[in-house]
Amino acid sequence: MVTNAVSIALITLGLWLSGLRIGIDVQRLIGEPACMPSLVYIWNPGLSEPAKVGHYILARMPATGLGVGARPGDRIVKRVRAVAGDTVKVEGTELYINGKHQEDDRLWLAKSIPGKAPGDFDREVTLGDGELFLMGTTKESFDSRYWGPVKREAILGSAIPLF
Repeated sequence: MVTNAVSIALITLGLWLSGLRIGIDVQRLIGEPACMPSLVYIWNPGLSEPAKVGHYILARMPATGLGVGARPGDRIVKRVRAVAGDTVKVEGTELYINGKHQEDDRLWLAKSIPGKAPGDFDREVTLGDGELFLMGTTKESFDSRYWGPVKREAILGSAIPLF
């Protein structure tokens, strides 16, 4: 037992000294749908290369004015689904990326946000330089489908799922 604790402490110290950080998906701890495929992840502050579709990103939650989801400024981890130059269209509860219907990525929460209807989130946008369209890994995720692209300034770094 002590050996495990010492090992974890040494690994954590090594990661911290190398500039990496460890994060925990607190949504899993409180029984809510999680946005990461794992409870624990490593995050690397900053981006050494441009984010690509499929990468996990740690960002600051934007102010949405919707009264649901994380508080503005909270750290969130989401997966990149579209990058600069990609076109994203939200229509009713349907999502299209570069004209391709995203069958499994409907706006499942659109009917449960107080005072909002699915059509209230309709938009079509081509992402500009430094913008990312971020989504969680569950259909219940509150993400860019509802509040639009995230700007480079909100990106804190990349995230790597561990276990």
